Order: sequence, then C-alpha cells, then structure tokens
Amino acid sequence: MRALLTLARSLLPPLPDRDTRRAWLQLGIYWGVAIGLWLLVAAVAYRAERRLGQGAVITGYALFLVMLALGAFNVRKRLPALPLGTARAWMIAHAALGAVAIPLYFQHSGGLWPHGRYEQLIALAFYATVLSGILGYFLEWLLPRRLTDLGDEVVFERIPAEIATLRERTEALILEAMREAGSSTLGRYYSESLDWYFWRPRFLLGNLFGSNRGARWIRGHVSALHRYVNERERQALDSIEDLALRKSRLDVHYALQGTLKIWLFVHVPAAVLLLALALWHLMVVNVYAL
Repeated sequence: MRALLTLARSLLPPLPDRDTRRAWLQLGIYWGVAIGLWLLVAAVAYRAERRLGQGAVITGYALFLVMLALGAFNVRKRLPALPLGTARAWMIAHAALGAVAIPLYFQHSGGLWPHGRYEQLIALAFYATVLSGILGYFLEWLLPRRLTDLGDEVVFERIPAEIATLRERTEALILEAMREAGSSTLGRYYSESLDWYFWRPRFLLGNLFGSNRGARWIRGHVSALHRYVNERERQALDSIEDLALRKSRLDVHYALQGTLKIWLFVHVPAAVLLLALALWHLMVVNVYAL
C-alpha cells in the first residue's frame, strides 16, 4: 500500500508553494468580485429597463465609475511610496475592471458601433483604450520576464550613452591593434561592418521577438574574420567581440523597454481622452434630462 501511495504521489503534479497559492487566490478573488459587480449592475439595469426604461442610465453611471477606478491605477503608479497595496494587486484589479468594462459598454451602447458622431468618437476612444490595454497586459506579462532573464539592470535613458562608450572602446582597441600589428585588416573590417553596428541600437524587431539576431550576426562576422588576421589582431578581435556582445544585450534592453514605453504613450492618452469624452457625455445627458 505504501508503495502504491508513493507511486501515485510521483504521478501527480507537485502542489504549488504558499506564495503561488496566495497569488492564484488573489487573482481569483479580484476577478470574482469584478464579475460579480458586473452581474449585479447588469441585473439591476435589466430590471430598470423593463420597469422604467432607464437601464442605460444605470449602466452609464456604472461604466463611468469603472473608468474612474481604472484611471486610479495611473495615479497609484506615480505614488509608489504610499501604502496603497502592491503593484501586482493593482495590476490584477486594473485588468479585471478593464475586462468588465467591455460588456458594460456594449450593454450601455446597445451595439458595436453607435450612430451619432459624438458617440462614434467615444466608441473609437473606447476601442483604442481596450485594444491597447489588452496588448499592454500581455506585454507587461512577457517582456519584464525577458528583461529579468538578461541578468543585468539597465536604465533605458542611459542606453545611448553606454553604446557610445562601447563604440569608443572598440575604436581604441582597433587603433592600438593596427599600430602594433602593422596591418589595416581590422580597421577595414570595422569601417565596413562594425561601424554601422555600433552607432545605434540594431535588430530591434528581432530582439523584440527573441530571435537573438544581433549576437548571431556578431559571432558570424568575427568567426569569418579570424582566418584573415594575425595573432595580435586576433586578440583584439576577441575583445571587440566581447564588447559587441555587450552592445547586443543593450540592444535587447532597448527593444523591450522601448516597446513598454511606446505602449504607454498609446494607452494612457487614449484612456485620458475616453475619460474626458465620457465626462462630457455625462454632463450633456444630465443637462438635457433637466
């Protein structure tokens, strides 16, 4: 019997640790509360629509409150020192409320695309916010993990300066090797290929999608050049390869961090525009209701 229990335990997947179980529990609670609130609003709006024909008023106010709550996430990111909960908890709540806002909007608008021009502008801002938010959710889930796997922390704004430093060190190595070896092979190679590579971040799309093309490009060029240089130039070439591979890692940082920043430049303005249009829409509706 003991042997059977041991075999059964070996076949079962391992239980998650305490932190993992807590994370999944937090995820389930936040999504459960968000979905429960949506179902409650939907039920109240349905009853109001059948009795008084005012279901759109309830869903409209509920949707506006959800937008304000989603906007609070940006405020929380600007105040990291305040004890307002962890960034992960806010991210989960933001994703859950953002998902709930989609059916609320469709219930409020009554369709995918409204008829009035002003309502169409609101719809356009809403779709831009939702689509960029969905894209950003996956980017925030995938790209930080890849940045962690790189093993070093790099400040995005300092990447151009660090690339310039690597370029200066590479050029100094080449000049020294040319002077000592009495050959211009390494200098010609640099001017024909590496000079282009060291001027700015390269292979951005490949680095974004994880192809590691920059590192392969460097190793291929260095390997091909090894047979044409003497021993002194070969030593310098090995050092240059190390500097070029360091620059390749900076290129990966630039591609990943730059994508995260570009996404925010799309999502945040779209969300601000949506909130402003929704506020104006709410004011107009209440003025005409008087």
